[in-house]
Amino acid sequence: MANKLITSTLVATAVAAGSYYFGKEENREKLYHSFKRIKSKVKNETKEDHNPYLNEKVGHSDPDDIQDNSMVDEGAMYSVNYYNENMNK
Repeated sequence: MANKLITSTLVATAVAAGSYYFGKEENREKLYHSFKRIKSKVKNETKEDHNPYLNEKVGHSDPDDIQDNSMVDEGAMYSVNYYNENMNK
């Protein structure tokens, strides 16, 4: 009898906690996107699986890729400017 009481209490607590957590739209969206991401990884349907260019591009900047290099340059300048502004205060 005690085991049934403990089990039913745990189940009721889990249902209440789940209802509270999934009551927010943001949490439902997080779960939905996480589920889709895991499902696509299991099925090998990620963008990297379909586009080999994305797979070889990661972590290797091409010196002749002007658009990519300018993006990296702008990112580097942002951090330098931020540091300079905050050090001068």
